[in-house]
Amino acid sequence: METFDDETFLLEIYRSIPSSNIAYFGNFFKCRRVERLTRNYLFKKAWINSSSKKDLPPDFYNKKHRIMMEMMRVDDCVNSINGKKIKNSFERTNKYMKRLFGKDYKVKQNGSLYFVPNTTNSNEFNYSGYINNFRRVLKKHSEKIPSYRSNHPECKELIFMVFDESNSYIQVSKKEDLSKLIDDKAKFKNAILHHWYNDSQFVEIIKNCKADYVIWVGFYKTLLIDDKKAKQPLICICDVKNFSAKTIEFNDELMLKVC
Repeated sequence: METFDDETFLLEIYRSIPSSNIAYFGNFFKCRRVERLTRNYLFKKAWINSSSKKDLPPDFYNKKHRIMMEMMRVDDCVNSINGKKIKNSFERTNKYMKRLFGKDYKVKQNGSLYFVPNTTNSNEFNYSGYINNFRRVLKKHSEKIPSYRSNHPECKELIFMVFDESNSYIQVSKKEDLSKLIDDKAKFKNAILHHWYNDSQFVEIIKNCKADYVIWVGFYKTLLIDDKKAKQPLICICDVKNFSAKTIEFNDELMLKVC
């Protein structure tokens, strides 16, 4: 069964998102090249899947075009509260799937499954957890880059594909709004939509990572405001060395998760 633990499944999800939902940050032509190499059917066969545990990382490499790609997942779990571990969205999904389909559900070839665990508890899943996980995951993979380059010296460029499983956020105008049960229209009336790709903290993390490109897939970043979908990209392709974006400093203490 294909789930989000399967790197090839994540890649196919990325490829299925319409091009109209893509934004580019940095050198436009370089970003467009990365998009074509990773999404266009003509280049699909050039990618070699090396995501198996027996293979050398990163997860995919393309000798013909001298580029490779490492996949990673992030969510907004705080990981621990008062020393007690909190199960993140990946662990919650795995626990549910095992209970429903058995411990060997991953090897059962009977379809694909999108399962969205309950992450509405704002103490366990919040903006601070989101920032910390994003920073930790990109730093962890950046530290492995020397081995990636050693394993595939013919590949001169490296892509980090970040599959972001957090929901949308808004910044409310005052702390009292965080605890109020208000309807959607009231909630958005004096709130600022979290433009994750313009968030100064996230931008800084990307600029400091050691990859050449970051493909940031915000699969759940859809939000309705007054019954209309908010205009935000679902994919951001970032040219790290030339990353340029108008940044916004969001207030951690005023960020509200919108599920």
